[in-house]
Amino acid sequence: DKNVYTIADQQMVLKRLLFPEIFPKEEQFNLKQEDYKLIYHYMSMFPNESRKPTYNAPDYYPAYCKFLFYGADSLTTINPDIRIFNKVGDSYGYDIDNAYIVDFKNHVEFLLTVVIQSNEDGIYNDNKYEYKTVCLPFMKNIGQLI
Repeated sequence: DKNVYTIADQQMVLKRLLFPEIFPKEEQFNLKQEDYKLIYHYMSMFPNESRKPTYNAPDYYPAYCKFLFYGADSLTTINPDIRIFNKVGDSYGYDIDNAYIVDFKNHVEFLLTVVIQSNEDGIYNDNKYEYKTVCLPFMKNIGQLI
């Protein structure tokens, strides 16, 4: 049971961070309003928006770590009406994105968590995974579809 952080737990943390008012006081994080504001700011920030530290292209492009909706595509154009508050992970052929996606123009918002695995050769720890050809395109497409 080491290194286990279940999807249900990840989703619950995201919900408690984003919507603390829907939880009883004893289930809320002990954070001040300014703490929440800081968390929301950094969770939704694109790398090029960061001033300290700075994240420069080409290594850090706007959609970096925005798997859902953008597929972490270095060539994508960011939609200014959409904000994604998320936490991503990738390891051993698995990609995960636990996100709250908001379309301010169309007044649409939703929570979505996706995990996908790519390991065509079935060998772990060989650094041969299909993140760019399987996982990220899937994440991009499902994020836009929903």
